[in-house]
Amino acid sequence: MKALYYSKPLRENASICDMPYPVCGSHDVIIKVMSCSICHGVEADHDAPKGSGCSGYPLIPGHEFAGYIHEIGDGVTTLQVGDRVTADNTVTCGVCHYCKKGDLIHCPDKKNLGNKANGGFAEYVKVQESKVVKLPDHVSFNEGCLSEPVACCMHSMDQMNIRYGDDVLILGAGPMGMILSMLASHTGAAHVVVCAPSAGKLKKLEELGIETVLMDRNDYSVHEKELLSRYPLGFDCLFDATGAEELVYTAPKLMKMGGKILGYGYYRGAHPTLRFPFNEFWDKELTYYSSLSQVGDFGRAVDAIATGKVNANALISGEYDLDHYFDGLDRVLREKDVIKIIIHPNREA
Repeated sequence: MKALYYSKPLRENASICDMPYPVCGSHDVIIKVMSCSICHGVEADHDAPKGSGCSGYPLIPGHEFAGYIHEIGDGVTTLQVGDRVTADNTVTCGVCHYCKKGDLIHCPDKKNLGNKANGGFAEYVKVQESKVVKLPDHVSFNEGCLSEPVACCMHSMDQMNIRYGDDVLILGAGPMGMILSMLASHTGAAHVVVCAPSAGKLKKLEELGIETVLMDRNDYSVHEKELLSRYPLGFDCLFDATGAEELVYTAPKLMKMGGKILGYGYYRGAHPTLRFPFNEFWDKELTYYSSLSQVGDFGRAVDAIATGKVNANALISGEYDLDHYFDGLDRVLREKDVIKIIIHPNREA
């Protein structure tokens, strides 16, 4: 089968080549991958000298995928060949302290297809039957493959636990910031605002009916003044989906007393450890949450897409076949207004 393969980190060690077709175990299925989206954070890091910190090499990457069931193991009872599906890419150990008490997301040996095991930038990928989620007929494969980032945002929403009447601010309008804003709009929040530096992305959100404020990367006081002119008391809930460490230091001034801040994913600033603003948190009795991934939230994610609560199509900026994967990746890396690029390892006949 054709696949994107990294023998080790850096692009010169990657190629679109022929790889062995996966061996289907008794309780596995083989998915013929029709759509697999590029995750900026992980896929960009394969080009770093040490590669992605959450990945192991050699590797077929791609953890956001959807397609047809192509083959089923002899013990599979809930799926059949031809089913349209996506799949939870996480694999937990099942025997550690956390797994035994049902706290799967904190499994220390958790791995992801596309990071620590072969993923979906290939014509076929092997998945455990228990991880597969069927797609409704009206949900496209492009939409279905975006269930993974939606599922990750579902976990963040659970962490934040937005209350009826809360004012919510999302910093950043990348894929995660956009998804978080859509999900927050379907809670009991009184207002949902997105602040980001990309006018093009904010325009997309405005077309979806979401309030926006343009972020000034050169002078944060500009957008802070605008936000506080609209919401003088500040916000109850703030999702930081930027990965910019300096925003952690300015966020407290945007918060109401007793507010909650959630940091989505890793920060990528100059300091490996954040100089956390403890005094500002103390003065306002703020709470800080973190959220990195998900386990088991794909069913809710597919439902959010299927019911229109998340407009997955609004996230798609372009599509490429597998041979042109790096053209798609370069757009993600270089074009500020690109959101998600979809790769098609197989094309519909």
